[in-house]
Amino acid sequence: MSLAIGGWNIPGFETRVDASVKLAGGDMSGFGSFALSSDQGVKPGLITVKTKIPMLDESELAALIAKSKALDENGARVVYTITNALAEAYKIRKAKFDGEVKATELEEKRAWQVTFKLVEVQSVSEREQQQLDEQATESAEPQATTSNDDVQNKFNEVEGP
Repeated sequence: MSLAIGGWNIPGFETRVDASVKLAGGDMSGFGSFALSSDQGVKPGLITVKTKIPMLDESELAALIAKSKALDENGARVVYTITNALAEAYKIRKAKFDGEVKATELEEKRAWQVTFKLVEVQSVSEREQQQLDEQATESAEPQATTSNDDVQNKFNEVEGP
């Protein structure tokens, strides 16, 4: 299965892509006689990639490692657009490298086994929460000034020595 990050195809052969999403919850069975759990939302999706890169393609391995270490103008890891059928099924559109990028020599195949993870950013849940926050900000009424502000303003108006 092929995977592209930021329009760049992941190199290698026998590429395997796994995707998952955690549906967070907590066990509340000790709080009563029912087997209940609390719903704590949908966490960002995770894509795990395993591929084999031939040792002759050392530059491809170096390019992958460079992409994993890339930083944006603010010093944060670069967020890439993900192109993959499985990621699309999970609705993972943007992700960044997360955790360890590991390469292991495979002597019998004269290749490196490369494993890395991509964690979703700007997930559907995050976008929904941002929209709710924006709506709440727009509909919020400004709070009245406090008495401390009134005292400070009167103090600033007084002329004195």
